[in-house]
Amino acid sequence: MPVPRAAYAGPLRHRAPEIVITVPSPARTAVRWLHPLAWIIPPLVTYLLVNWRLTGPSLWADELATWGAVRLDREQLRLLSGTVDAVLTPYYLALGHLTGDGVLDAHALRLPSLIAMTATAAVVALIGRHAGGHLVGLLAGLLFAVLPVTSRYGQEARPYALAMFFAALALLALIGLLDRPTVPRAAAYAAAVAVTGLLHPLSALVMVAGHALAGWRAWRAWPPAALLGAAPAAVLLHHASDQAEQISWISRAGTHTVRLLPEQLFVSPIAGGMVLALAVAGVRRDRTGWALAAAGLAPPALLLTAGAFTEIWVPRYVLVAMPALVVLAVVGAARAGRTHAAAFVALIVFLGNPAQLEIREPDGHGQDSARIAEVIIPRYLPGDAAVFPEGPSSIGWAARDLYVHYLPEPRPGDVLAVTRQRADGNFLAVECPDATCLGDPSRIWIIRTDSAADPVENMSEAKRDRILTGYRTVERWNYKLLNITLMERRPPPKRR
Repeated sequence: MPVPRAAYAGPLRHRAPEIVITVPSPARTAVRWLHPLAWIIPPLVTYLLVNWRLTGPSLWADELATWGAVRLDREQLRLLSGTVDAVLTPYYLALGHLTGDGVLDAHALRLPSLIAMTATAAVVALIGRHAGGHLVGLLAGLLFAVLPVTSRYGQEARPYALAMFFAALALLALIGLLDRPTVPRAAAYAAAVAVTGLLHPLSALVMVAGHALAGWRAWRAWPPAALLGAAPAAVLLHHASDQAEQISWISRAGTHTVRLLPEQLFVSPIAGGMVLALAVAGVRRDRTGWALAAAGLAPPALLLTAGAFTEIWVPRYVLVAMPALVVLAVVGAARAGRTHAAAFVALIVFLGNPAQLEIREPDGHGQDSARIAEVIIPRYLPGDAAVFPEGPSSIGWAARDLYVHYLPEPRPGDVLAVTRQRADGNFLAVECPDATCLGDPSRIWIIRTDSAADPVENMSEAKRDRILTGYRTVERWNYKLLNITLMERRPPPKRR
């Protein structure tokens, strides 16, 4: 009987099992390592750089405004928002909740911005991965970390870093929405835009206007999400419509504005110029490319154009475009090769180093506020009085704020103030009329936050006459946005 072939295959032999050994190529190993590195290294570098001398620069006028507002209780802050800073009230409330009560120093005030910048680096890396893979994501996150503008506003007690983080989230959500429009993705986009608008309404509206250049590709999902997300910003701006004097210091944009754009937007002019040039070169004609161009290039262009016709252009108002600009720049550099892209990031580290050092100086934020203690404390005498100009000045609050914040007791008395600043909705302190409560101190310290040649400039006629008639200048100190004059009582005229 024949044996079926399936049942018999010849004599039995013991065969060694076949072992297949796969040796990973260096490229595959690198890609596998790049995935976690893109998430870990950029935030770590950002944290270390921004935290480096976090409290080195003095609080400048705007940060002092934050310090003064955060110290208020909710009722006083509500009254204040009725007259000034309505658009910043959500930020003040959030910062007050995060920092708690008590005396707030620069570290406590700037810590939320440090954390926000650190988180933004991770989001930038993720956006970069969507745009060009793991290496582009890693380099984009690193470029964001080493740019001087990241440290400058990561060390700023204002809402720009937080707004930048949520703008980056909005861009990430926009990319996802364009790729596959769904209700959850539209909701995520609307939420990110809404929080951006609560932190800085104008930045959010300019951002959404720029997103429209790409959002029309998801014509069913993007418009309702954008309208819903922009609603908080629109409400805040409407509430603050009668507070336009807050931006009365802004001048119209012109050709000089365009020329100064790299320095004003990136802090370092040469690094900023390179990033902008490569960002333009990095624009691609795909969904992600259009989203990056709409988020990075459109907001500065739109606000600059508007600034040519009305007083609205301020570079920090378009910092929400920074995440997209960084990714575009790396994509543009990567077109010449990955090695060139890595060399570009290294070059930015070198070129941005002078700016990195400068912004960490005591006057790195443009105002040498802490210097007041160095001047007055060694020279203070009991009975000294402090006098402040009442305006008009765009930073009229800063002189009293830095006097209180940086000058411990005992200090010259603020004898003219009837009420303190930010009391009962009044942003500035209320002084007694005609300087009647000045008294007759032997010495007067005049503290200004400008560089006026005349120490009594912008004072009321009664106050100026009282000081000039009874006192003479002894010594003056001039620093960035800090002018201190010591005056002493004139000796009585000699009898003949």
